[in-house]
Amino acid sequence: MHDRRARPRRAGAWSLWSVFAASKSTLAVSLVTGVIAGAASAGLLDLLTRGIAAGREQTTEVVVGFFLLCVVFLASSAASLLLLSRLAQDNLFHLRLGLARRILETPLHVAEAHGAHRLLAVLTEDANSIVAAQKLLPTLVIEGAKVVAVFVYLLWLSPLLCLFILLYVGVVLCARRPALTRAQGWLDSARRTENALFGALRSLVEGGKELRMNARRRRAFLDEELARAADDFRGHSIKAQTSFVLVERSSDTLFFLFLGLLLFLVPRFLAVAPETLTGFALGTMFLSGPLGMVGAWLPIIGKGVAAMRNIEAMGLAEPAVAAPVDRAALPPGAIELRGVTYRRRGPTDDSSYDLGPIDLRIEPGEILFVTGGNGGGKTTLALVLLGLFAPDMGEIRIGGRPVAAADREAYRQNFAAVFADAHVFEALLGYSDEPSRRRAEELLERLRLAEKVEVRDGRFSTVELSRGQRKRLALLAACLEDRPILVFDEWAAEQDPAFREMFYRRLLPELKASGKTIIAISHDDRYFSSADRVLRMSCGRIEREETPVVDETAGSPA
Repeated sequence: MHDRRARPRRAGAWSLWSVFAASKSTLAVSLVTGVIAGAASAGLLDLLTRGIAAGREQTTEVVVGFFLLCVVFLASSAASLLLLSRLAQDNLFHLRLGLARRILETPLHVAEAHGAHRLLAVLTEDANSIVAAQKLLPTLVIEGAKVVAVFVYLLWLSPLLCLFILLYVGVVLCARRPALTRAQGWLDSARRTENALFGALRSLVEGGKELRMNARRRRAFLDEELARAADDFRGHSIKAQTSFVLVERSSDTLFFLFLGLLLFLVPRFLAVAPETLTGFALGTMFLSGPLGMVGAWLPIIGKGVAAMRNIEAMGLAEPAVAAPVDRAALPPGAIELRGVTYRRRGPTDDSSYDLGPIDLRIEPGEILFVTGGNGGGKTTLALVLLGLFAPDMGEIRIGGRPVAAADREAYRQNFAAVFADAHVFEALLGYSDEPSRRRAEELLERLRLAEKVEVRDGRFSTVELSRGQRKRLALLAACLEDRPILVFDEWAAEQDPAFREMFYRRLLPELKASGKTIIAISHDDRYFSSADRVLRMSCGRIEREETPVVDETAGSPA
């Protein structure tokens, strides 16, 4: 059956209001004080008109009222803007945390396909653009209140002239719409090209050593890759800004044109009192302020809409209705893969490859080595075992229980892993209690890191270490988790011979003796005797399974 669900509406300016759902009271107070400021400004306009008409005969009430309204306008507008500033920072805080949760809830293969540069752009550039646009929306309401108040005042002065102004403003707004639509299209294009720019900047930072080593490569990167991405972004941004500037300036010019029509032509055809003309002239000039602000803010709102559309197009997981909770692990036991297949998708069909079908059973307390050539599927198999990649076909069982999609998070709580590109967090995230601290200090000594790293206030004193030392620190973090199953992806590849010996001959047997299940990807065939089984993989399949011969010369694992 075809999926008949309605496609979600494309993000627009109204979508920016959704973030205020959790801040209704603050938003309401800000809007009320803003409306009061708008009404006060209209009152000031009325008093100014009356004062100009009265000349030197102003009454005390008008003077006192004018200065009282100045105080009301100051207090209400300041309160409204201060509340909006607080609201903007709260929104940025919640937006970034919400995006971080959505990224972590998004399937790993989707996040990997986007690349780190796009995800960082979402958390920084897009989040800032959305909040900058959202900050303006309540202000637009406030400015709108001023406009409404002025039109009410003009309607009171002369309904006929007020209708003329409304028609004129309507024509101007309709004439601007095609140009604004084109400008928004250029902003959307600029945001898409910005992803390529962030990718080039990431290459600049991460490939700094390589670029410094080769002048030819460095020149090609700066003049071609980086310059092309930056020029594309610049070109689209200039086109968008040009459209917005032309719209804003033409709108201002049209308002001055209307003012000229009002002062020079209207009196020739209509009998209008001087006070009415003065009031309309002041009102029109006052309207140019709020409407001019709207024109100046349109690029900012447009960038916010483009940022929301970019996030929408990435297909991140929808925000959870309830706050995330720690799920208890599924009961441990034997892990079984039954007819499991997975297609790891690359940017092109040629770069994609298939894993499986895989039939495998891993017993509790077993040490299993996985080996094979590069591209054989070892790491992909590990990611499927860890529950980070969901099988396309087949099923995973733990303790005889099938792992459904809803169970995958709980299933993952049985594992601790050290990946080939392991990231080491500076904080001991979730393991800063006293027993964990003591265990960390013991492991620092054993891994010969105590002279370089200390544990202070639940954090490592540094993670700026060599690659091999960072791998040892990642091993320490995995041991602190005390999970029943540990997965190591070529942990020993960057260790010196002494640490390889310690890992295979002492640490793994000790972990096995404590009841842990070990799955290790390894090319160190001289240590295969430390395993209970060795799987050899090729082209995404288990080529054969071996039971290694125990090396009697290896010595006691203790």
